Amino acid sequence: MFRGILGFLVLAIGLGSQEPVLSQSSEELREVQNKVKAMFKLHQYAEAVPYAEIAIQLSEEEFGNKHPTTAAFHFNLGKLYQLQSRFTDAQSLYERALKIRVATLGAIHADVAASHNSLGRLFEEQDNLTDAEKHYSRALEVMQSVLADNPHAFNSMSRIATKYRARAYHNRARLLHVQGKYADSENLFGAAMVMMRSSFGEKHSEVARGYENYALLLRDMGRPEEAQEKESYAKAIRAQKKR
Repeated sequence: MFRGILGFLVLAIGLGSQEPVLSQSSEELREVQNKVKAMFKLHQYAEAVPYAEIAIQLSEEEFGNKHPTTAAFHFNLGKLYQLQSRFTDAQSLYERALKIRVATLGAIHADVAASHNSLGRLFEEQDNLTDAEKHYSRALEVMQSVLADNPHAFNSMSRIATKYRARAYHNRARLLHVQGKYADSENLFGAAMVMMRSSFGEKHSEVARGYENYALLLRDMGRPEEAQEKESYAKAIRAQKKR
C-alpha cells in the first residue's frame, strides 16, 4: 500500500504512496517510468522532467486526470521541481496532487498526509514557516487519523507519523523562535531532537539541520557555549555524510 507509483521516489523521499497499477499501465508508460527512475538515481533532475511530464500525459490518457495514479505522477514531478528550487512549479503540482487525492481517496489517507508533508517541506525551504507549520500539522493530523482507522498497520504507518511529528515540532520551534518566544521554542526543540534522532537516525542530515537551528536559538538566548555544542554535533554529522 505504501510503495510509490515510482518506487525509487518513495525510497528517495521517504514518503508512502498508493500501490502502482503497473499491470494495467501501457508498456510505453512503464518505459518512461524507468527512464525517470534512472535519471533520478543519477541526480539528473532537469533531464528527468520532460519524461516525468510525458508520464503525467500518458497516465491521464490511461487512467484519467482525476485518478490517484495520475496524482502520484503530479506529486513526483513536483519533487523533481523542488529539487531544482523551482518552488512555484513544485507547489502547483503538489497542490494538484493533493486536490485529486482528497477527491478520490478522502481527506483521511496516507497519500493526503504525504502531500501535506511535502508542501510543508517546500514552504520551509522558502522560510515560509507559517504555511509550513499549517501543512506539517495537517500531515500529522491526517496520519494520526489513518492510524486510528487502521490499527493492524500501526507499525509501518506509525514510523511515518513519527517523522511527520518530528518535522512539525521542529518547524513549530523555529516559528516560535522567530516570534521571540524563546522558552517555548527551546522546549519544542528538545522534543523535536529526540524524535528526529529516533526516527531518522543519529547521523541523518535532518538531525544536523535540527541541531543547527537549535544552536541559532541558543545564541539568541545568550548561551553561546551550548550553541557551540549543538553546532559541533551538526558538523560531525555533515562531515560523515561527505565521506
